[in-house]
Amino acid sequence: MNSNEVFLNASEHLFNLSFSETLMLRNYSKTNKLRFCTMAGGSESIRDIQEAKNLQADGLEFNMVESLFALDKIFNSITKVFSNKKSIKDLKIFINISTPDGMKLIARIKDLHLPLYFKRSNIIFNFDRRSLIKIFNNIKNDNFQSFDYEKEMNPMIYEKIEILKENGFESSLSGGINRASLENIMDSNIKIDYLKTGLFSIRLNKNFLLDLFQDILFYQELEAKLLKLMRDSIHFRFNYINKRHIHLMNYLDEVNYS
Repeated sequence: MNSNEVFLNASEHLFNLSFSETLMLRNYSKTNKLRFCTMAGGSESIRDIQEAKNLQADGLEFNMVESLFALDKIFNSITKVFSNKKSIKDLKIFINISTPDGMKLIARIKDLHLPLYFKRSNIIFNFDRRSLIKIFNNIKNDNFQSFDYEKEMNPMIYEKIEILKENGFESSLSGGINRASLENIMDSNIKIDYLKTGLFSIRLNKNFLLDLFQDILFYQELEAKLLKLMRDSIHFRFNYINKRHIHLMNYLDEVNYS
């Protein structure tokens, strides 16, 4: 697979990463010829969008978007930060759909008016299947397999993907993508543009299940290595803060005692 068609998602707000840790992921993506995507904390997160610009990110991810008004705020915020026309034209924008209101938003997507320089084909709506399954089925914990609910959930998502396709937008799926899920996806007549597997969004170009499965497995194994690096970094940060706190408390106790 061409690595230029794979995005490394920093997901810094989900992992509570520091700037240096996000920069580490950005440098890793550039060194390995991957495209880099940062996450904005909200539809008006000017600071996050400015940081994405400073990091020369190829994409921006927005979590849990539920209305046309939120989309308008996203595009206005990007326009304020990216004054360069080419930068806006080349920027990929990932919109996460993870709630029933997000699904309703897609039904109204034809009413969305894009500002100048934004390309519809660069706006990718990702359907978070696990979140949607959990909400629609009123599941109270995470002890379930997405595959067990695909017969009910996939047709609902496919209907929305068709609407997006008719309006020139692209689509993505995430949440519990295993080999059986890939078989169901490839057996459908729906054109899905990306699969998101944790830290990576992978463009679907393969016609053969085995090739696609091997690509996804490769990036899942790579994700495991990156998660370990991130875990070790966060663990070191926590240990330093914890030791500093203990040292300071002991010092204050001594001072107050004396």
